Amino acid sequence: MLMKRDETMQNMNYYYDFSGQKFEYPLSLSINQFDRQVFSRQSSLEISYVLKGSYEVITEKMSTVIYEHELAIIAPNDIHMLKMNEKESIILTLHIDFSYLPHYMVGDIDHSFQSLICRENQNKSLLFQIKQQLGILLLHFIENKDNIYLLNLVISKLIYMISQNQEFSLENLPLSSKNHENYMKAILFIDQHYQEDIHLEDVAQNLSFSISYASRLFKKYTGVSFVKYLSMVRIRHSLEKLLAGKDSIDEIAFSCGMSAKAYSQAFKDLYGITPSVYRKQFQKNLKYNKENKEQRMHLDQKQIALIQHLINDHHLYQDEYLDIDKENQQSIYLFKNIDQLSLLQENNILTIKPKK
Repeated sequence: MLMKRDETMQNMNYYYDFSGQKFEYPLSLSINQFDRQVFSRQSSLEISYVLKGSYEVITEKMSTVIYEHELAIIAPNDIHMLKMNEKESIILTLHIDFSYLPHYMVGDIDHSFQSLICRENQNKSLLFQIKQQLGILLLHFIENKDNIYLLNLVISKLIYMISQNQEFSLENLPLSSKNHENYMKAILFIDQHYQEDIHLEDVAQNLSFSISYASRLFKKYTGVSFVKYLSMVRIRHSLEKLLAGKDSIDEIAFSCGMSAKAYSQAFKDLYGITPSVYRKQFQKNLKYNKENKEQRMHLDQKQIALIQHLINDHHLYQDEYLDIDKENQQSIYLFKNIDQLSLLQENNILTIKPKK
């Protein structure tokens, strides 16, 4: 049973944000307790790793729950939503925005990635590799280092290891419910037409639903009315322009189909602060706090406690044949599937490789 979600201000007690966007850099990382009540679609590659509690991952074709220390990879341009499944859940989200990478490093992103789930019994090796890179990245932030080459290396490794796993598709749970199928049709219609002056009647007419059925559908699957859901979609799509800082609030509101007053009110309902304050905090790299005091963004002790396992992980290497752990400054090698390996020793050098 999903918890009842707060329809107004999001909990920002654990909020941390490193956004490369302001520097036209491809990497962004955040830690928060947001309960995303709106579907989104972006051109970036997303990794969402649960630090505490659980989240439901919903895409056009599936719905599954990821728990503590499990993660979801969302491929570029996949429409999706992550909903808080337990109260006080916390999630780490990383985005790699390909629009900030040179064209020769990008390749064919539409066919190079697939959304998938990583947990102990599903894509375990990839889970381990991604956690390693997250640990390197987070330690870099904790130590306040400024090594652009290290960040570049982490980005390259993540892109490579995830693209290599494209054959593992996202866990496809059967969606036998006709209501769920109709709901996704309505969501996709809004995603394509949110900038227009659309109403519930337009959704119902386009999909051959009755207005009452369309209204019940939204309330059942989102927990909010059509009007509120549409406002949240518009706000979410406006964030990139808002954070870029080039357009006025009025211009941004108009571009997503709202008046400035309605936009500001809807934004405050969703984030607890006005669009102008949100933009200011982002541009000055300020950390949210209840006292509304200006405070530089940094990882505090509560956040470090949640991510410490990623930094202190004793695993050095892992694949289907070998685990290398570190204990008391010594490396311990554990071989697996020995019957599938061939061993050859020459000149005091042991060579181990899979049998053909």
